[in-house]
Amino acid sequence: MNIPKSIVRIFLILPNGQILVQLRDNIPGIASQGMVSTFGGGVEIGESPMQAAVRELEEETCLKTNYTMEFVTTFIYKKTRNNQETIQKNHVFLARISNFKEIEIKEGVGFVVLRKDVDFGKVNAGEGSQRAWKLLQEYLN
Repeated sequence: MNIPKSIVRIFLILPNGQILVQLRDNIPGIASQGMVSTFGGGVEIGESPMQAAVRELEEETCLKTNYTMEFVTTFIYKKTRNNQETIQKNHVFLARISNFKEIEIKEGVGFVVLRKDVDFGKVNAGEGSQRAWKLLQEYLN
């Protein structure tokens, strides 16, 4: 499996300030199996990170409306899988959700609701997701 050179990471925030993150499934070959992660995925050729974030959010949660998408930041992450090293751009987004009941999870086994001040380092999450979480906390403060 190829590692995308550019990905989007999306956190969902509810009106009460709680953050939704994805709970990954245990499918062999996927990143962060069984861990908490951001929603998102690879940026396709000819697609902007914002377009990828909107597409990935719809694919993974069925949300088409009732949210606003905000760009948070981009960070560079050196990722190694199967002895292949890639420098990966991670574009972090925040989707402000107005109607929680419209979410239908299509990827992963579900989602986890977290307070925005939780220590993500103590959550079973991959290194890239942990770094994105710290940047999100800085953005929200």
